[in-house]
Parts: sequence; C-alpha cells; structure tokens
Amino acid sequence: MNVKNFILIATAMAFLGCSKTETDEYLLELDKKTLAENINFDKIVFYKFAKIAIRSSAVQDTSSASYQTFAKNSTHLFNSLNNINVDSGKSISAVDALLIYQDYRKVKKFVKETDEDIFPTVIEGFNKVYGDKNTLQTLLGGDAKIYHQNVEHAILSVATLAAKSLGPEFALYECSKTQPETLKDSEEKTLLEFIRGFLFLNNNLLYLSEDGFSRNIKWLEKNKQIPLPFTKAFFGWRSLSNDQANTAFHAMNCLFRGIDRLKMTREIDEQRALDDFELFVKDADELGLESELVWSVESYLYLKRENPALAIESLNKLKASKMLGKDEREAIEESINYLKDRKKGDKLNTVYDKTLMAKIATRYVFATLKKIDWEKVLQQQGVPHTKEVFATLRKYEAIADKVSSYTN
Repeated sequence: MNVKNFILIATAMAFLGCSKTETDEYLLELDKKTLAENINFDKIVFYKFAKIAIRSSAVQDTSSASYQTFAKNSTHLFNSLNNINVDSGKSISAVDALLIYQDYRKVKKFVKETDEDIFPTVIEGFNKVYGDKNTLQTLLGGDAKIYHQNVEHAILSVATLAAKSLGPEFALYECSKTQPETLKDSEEKTLLEFIRGFLFLNNNLLYLSEDGFSRNIKWLEKNKQIPLPFTKAFFGWRSLSNDQANTAFHAMNCLFRGIDRLKMTREIDEQRALDDFELFVKDADELGLESELVWSVESYLYLKRENPALAIESLNKLKASKMLGKDEREAIEESINYLKDRKKGDKLNTVYDKTLMAKIATRYVFATLKKIDWEKVLQQQGVPHTKEVFATLRKYEAIADKVSSYTN
C-alpha cells in the first residue's frame, strides 16, 4: 500500500470514528452508561436496601435461597420502618442502628447487584404491612406490574426530591428506574419527563435530558387543550388557563432543552439552542411574562443575535433582581458597560455568558421546587398511599442518619 492510499484510508477511518461519536443516538447511549455508574454508590445502595425490604415483604414464593438470606438480614430495618414514629420525635436507638448496619453489610453485594423491580411493587409491600393479614393479595404481573412500578418510581422521584436529607441524588436514582415509554401519554408523564430532564441536566447527562424535553415539546404541541392541574401546582400557575399553562410549560421545556444543547460541543448544538431560546421568548411574550428567567434568556439571545440595545434593556431588568448575588450583578453591569462601548463589528466578548444564564435558570426551578408541598399535591390528586410513602421516607431519613455514623 502506498503512502497516499494509506493516508486516504486513515482519514476515512478517522472521519467515520468521529461521526459515530457525534451522533445523537450514540451520545444518548453514553449518557445511559454514565447514569448507571452515577447511581451505584453507598447512600443509594442503602436506600435500595430499604426499598427492597419493603417490596420483598409482599413476596409469596419464599423458597429462594437469596430471598431467605435477604429476609433474614433485613428484619431489623423492616421492623424499624414499621415501628418508629419520627413525626412524634422518636427515632431508633444506637443499638438498633448498629444491628441494621451489620445486616446491611451482609447483604450489600446482593442489594448492589439486584434490580429492585424483580420484587412486588412498593404499594403491594404497603398492602402486606398495613392491609388485612389474613387475606392473600393478588400480585401484579406482566405489563400491569411494569406500569405500576414505573408510576411508583415517578412518585418517589418527586417525593425524594422534596425530602430534607435525600434530594437530587435519590430523585436521580428513581428517575433512572423510570421508563417513560411504559407510561401512557399524559400530563403526569410529561411532568415526570420535565423533572427527569432537569435532574439529568444538572448531572451533565445532556443527551438523556434533551431526549425527554424533546418528547415533552412534541406532546405539548399536539395536546394544547388537555388540562394541566399537576403542572399548574408544580409551577404555581393556578391563575393560568389551560391554554396558557400549555404555552408556559412548552416554554420551560424549550428553555431547558436549549440549555442542554448550549452545553454540548458540536456547532449544530449551539444553533439548535438559540432556536430553542427563540421559542422560549416567543412563548413568554405571548403570555406577557416578565421575570428573571425571561430576562436572563433574552439577554443571552440578543447578545448572540447581535442586538445590543435589546440585550442592554434585558440586562438592566435582570441586574435589579433581588434573586441575584453581588458577583452576578457586577458581571451584568460589566456586560452592560462593555456593550455600550463596543463598536459595531468588534468581536463579542462579554462576561454574561451561557454559564451565568444557565445558573440563573436552574436556580429559578430549584426555588420553585422548594416551595411545593408534594405530599399535599399528591394527596389532592388522589395518589394512593401518599401519606404512607412520605411517612416511610421520613422514617428512612431518621434511620439512614443514625446508621451513617457507622459508615463514616
């Protein structure tokens, strides 16, 4: 083979290799692998230990050796989850915490390697604990089980996000266990996709996040007349009509898909991001929205679209916000002064960049999440066993806090 042919072949192979890594599908698969690695650390494994203890309580075929080993070594945890009443100020003793930790160490490998979804659902576990002990319940199977356990993961992704000492890491685990394709198209599924997308974005799983936001945008565009009570409660949009709520939620999905794309590395991604921001601003204008979120996106978009006058107008509004810290206001002031002095045609170079814009947008959503009483919202929507789910999470938090003294 002569040198010329070798160079041509090597170049072609390099091109093919690069093109593979830059396809949306390939990058999405990489995100899935990264997610699996990110949710297999000790705090999450102990959480799985507690969940499997609840779910396995409904197992009817107890002949499995692995089940018997696990059941034997989860008794202390299971009894503590049933018996303590943290809402009245009671917690477990140091001795109980030590016994639970010793049990956990014995089955940790099993828990780490086991998919919790091979067990009955959490609700079936609750039915076993709180229901009629003399009646044998009919356990779900097949598609029905898949659907219901996905609903449970969806509910728990919200519940753990709201819990004081759990939060995003645990919500991310629950989101990872949720398979949106198994849920029927609905407002609930769309809101779950948004929460998943937001959590994935904050864990730099950009392609998983983008994928969910894209599904949401398509669904919202096709279903403009569907009521959105959960979404209104989530964002505090109770005064909006269904049409307005649809537009507002469409805007939020466009915004965060745009932020996903802005963090990506390909040239096409930035252009896609700017297109998403255009959609966000269009929706916001339609609703007459004025907020830090809108001003932050407008500022960035107008900067990139070479419209300094409009950028300065939005930056001035943003600078006056109490939500921003001193450093952020100073950065915005510096950007305003730069734009005023910048000559047409000069290279754009401003400290108000995509990082600051994304930071403001993310903070806005986290502030929204903190205001929501998820237990109340889910109860109002008739979600079964809501009270027990949140009570059990509070018990789990108390137990995990005590046990953590032996793991540190």
